[in-house]
Amino acid sequence: MKKALRQYSSLFLRIGLACAFLSNSLQAFLAPHEFINLLSNSFVIHFLPVSAATFVHFIAFSDGMVFLLLLLGVYTEYVALYAGLWLIGVMNTLGIHHYGGILEHIAFFSIAVYLTLNGSDVCSLTKTKQ
Repeated sequence: MKKALRQYSSLFLRIGLACAFLSNSLQAFLAPHEFINLLSNSFVIHFLPVSAATFVHFIAFSDGMVFLLLLLGVYTEYVALYAGLWLIGVMNTLGIHHYGGILEHIAFFSIAVYLTLNGSDVCSLTKTKQ
């Protein structure tokens, strides 16, 4: 029973993290100025090899791909690892004074760590954990 519960909890965590990335992807597509303002007011702007507007398009595409791969369960551990590293970058961009955003991203990061370590085989296109 515990194994089945873990498998299905992984599925729900995978869908939840996927939805967070879908939300961010849609936000980047529909309101790119918010992301451009965030980047422009951050130290990150000095390290970008492209314009902030171009980078926001990359964010929208990247987050959309993470959503799709997590939803379908394609190499969940690796996608979750990428998502976790991406979330660390987002938290650094937000800065420590953005408490609500940091706490929200810590929750998503925790889900990403769980999925990286445990995977999610239920309703997955690829099964990498035995």
